[in-house]
Amino acid sequence: MTQPDTATNQPDPFVVAICYPDWFWSEPGAFDNAVAQLAGLTTATGGKIEVVVAPYLEENDRRTARGTDPTADWVSSQPEIDEETAAAFSRMHAALALDLPAGIVDLAPNLQMVQSFGAGADQFDCCGFDEAGVHLVTSAGSNAIGIAEFAFGRVIEFYKRFEEIRDLQRETNWQPLFGSELAGKTVGLLGYGNICAAIASRARAFDMQVLACRQSAKPGDTHPDLDGVYPAADFSSMLAESDVVIAAVPRTPETDGLMSAEAFAAMKPGAFFCNVGRGTLVDEAALVAALESGHLGGAALDVASNEPPADDHPLWTAPRLTMSFHNSAVPEAMFVNVHRMFEENLLSFLNNPAVKG
Repeated sequence: MTQPDTATNQPDPFVVAICYPDWFWSEPGAFDNAVAQLAGLTTATGGKIEVVVAPYLEENDRRTARGTDPTADWVSSQPEIDEETAAAFSRMHAALALDLPAGIVDLAPNLQMVQSFGAGADQFDCCGFDEAGVHLVTSAGSNAIGIAEFAFGRVIEFYKRFEEIRDLQRETNWQPLFGSELAGKTVGLLGYGNICAAIASRARAFDMQVLACRQSAKPGDTHPDLDGVYPAADFSSMLAESDVVIAAVPRTPETDGLMSAEAFAAMKPGAFFCNVGRGTLVDEAALVAALESGHLGGAALDVASNEPPADDHPLWTAPRLTMSFHNSAVPEAMFVNVHRMFEENLLSFLNNPAVKG
């Protein structure tokens, strides 16, 4: 029988489950090293941590759907769980996971803490963590630099017309094609978390003006790293002033469908839109229409409302739209950052009995 650590009232050992597959790491041995480092941690009172590996992964479209409709019956249709994984679930007190079964609170009666592998955690909304008193945290910020570089690369690609120049090369057509300067242009950021803050610093390096719309902002708010801060109610004003709009916001009822036909119409003619947050932000039919009409100069998406989109989805063939496949992160940097954050969050949780639920 596990004995509690009397100082923290936590079991000793405290069982931590790694619930994503080892092939996420491309570097040989990196996963094993991360697990070993985690197993070497101790609490402030010397309590031990035991690490178990219990990979559980769902399809991308199912993960998206779970976040979109958390009240649906996801338990009866979830992937089969083998005996070894079920045994690990039954013992674990904390988990680092991209996915967990919708019925995890029944499978893991000792569960106290979960860290989502990504910045979003809406795929866990159907798990009943609040009712079970499970402390849920995210890995927000682990992807920030890589995603910011990717998004800003799309901006440079658009204004310097790299794709068109590459097409001319393929056609062996020597035809000088000139782009535009980014200096003096305005980028509007939807949200101002870690990713958008990293984008802002890169835009500043190119002498761009930087605006941001924040859910928490109030009229008159300022920020030392921004030229303008807009509350959510004044969202369309920021769109109208921006040559570039980049979105990196989590999925919430307020952000679902926020980039609507009205929002795209509010953007400057010829402006560029990029989404590296959640696909549910965008009314995709409205985006395609804005591109087809010529109102938008271009767009880049790293996410879609359903991933992958159907083969006949208009996104695949929309004019001046570049799509990537939810791959703007840099895995070798992200995984190290995720594990570092998990270690910090885990020790904070274990060493502070008040942090629970």
